[in-house]
Amino acid sequence: MNTRALPSRGLRIAAVAGVAALGLTACGSSGDSESDSAAGSTGGAAASQVIEATNGKITVPAGVKRIVSVSYATGALLDLGVQPVGTSTIDDNNPMELLPSQTEAAKKIEAIGSGIEINVEKVASLKPDLIVVEGATAFDWGVSKLEGIAPTLYFGIDKPGDLFTAQEKIATAVGKDTEFKKLKSDYEAKAAKIKADYAGKLNSVKWTIASSYGGGEFLVDTSSSWVGRVLTDVGATFSQASSDPKEHEVTYSTEKLDVLADADVILVPKTAATGEVPQDTKDLDKQPSWKNLKAVQANKVIPVTYATSDRYGTSIDVLGQIETILKGL
Repeated sequence: MNTRALPSRGLRIAAVAGVAALGLTACGSSGDSESDSAAGSTGGAAASQVIEATNGKITVPAGVKRIVSVSYATGALLDLGVQPVGTSTIDDNNPMELLPSQTEAAKKIEAIGSGIEINVEKVASLKPDLIVVEGATAFDWGVSKLEGIAPTLYFGIDKPGDLFTAQEKIATAVGKDTEFKKLKSDYEAKAAKIKADYAGKLNSVKWTIASSYGGGEFLVDTSSSWVGRVLTDVGATFSQASSDPKEHEVTYSTEKLDVLADADVILVPKTAATGEVPQDTKDLDKQPSWKNLKAVQANKVIPVTYATSDRYGTSIDVLGQIETILKGL
């Protein structure tokens, strides 16, 4: 058994290459300096403000309206009703997990690259007031180059919970505190209702989340993972393999599929864009030990969308999926 860093699920798409190294003359500022390029407002920050990010205390000008987003930051902004002027994209095997209501809006956003391959020249051409990067610390997001274009907020992600802290800070930076508080309140209220309505089932049913990228290995998500955090908030009981929150996911050889033996429900991720479970995960059913699992024999292997639930918008959707599953148990 071994453990993997955060990039092995959603963020692993960024591992393909480094940021495009295009030399540019600085046309903005970052750090503690202010930018005079902002005009208009996404929701009304009354004055410039300092946001503490991974790359330091960054002064964000008042009324930013032209925002370029990288990686998870796009979904975080769309949740808040803010449409970036530019965004990084993700390849077909790992599409952005946007809500259906956000998909059409996302098609209108100018592409600036894929994964960590960011076209810095393209970013500069969009004349952003603010750049927001939200991605795994294991990768080089080229923040120093982006800082030469406009104030840049970089939120380095080491564990799934960091994504929610980042969304709150992003909301403050773009004047959307009220929208963020409503998202969080809606999530907490729905989680509390599910916890109360299904307490008996949540206490008696053991949950786990499993997936695979092939190579003779599979992943087990724990209670501190993306969906694990949502299950924790509704008071779910975890299988032994998912109960230790020290790591958000653990990698096993497929010879160890019996670690899932006590799970009553196995959630498997499906891709939001296609609605399909990735083939490598489907292929787990070729293993004899998979077929012997209690959850498999009871037909309780259930796909879940937004398995990398990275913000309150998708987490609310996951709550709805969990409630539907509970109704059928």
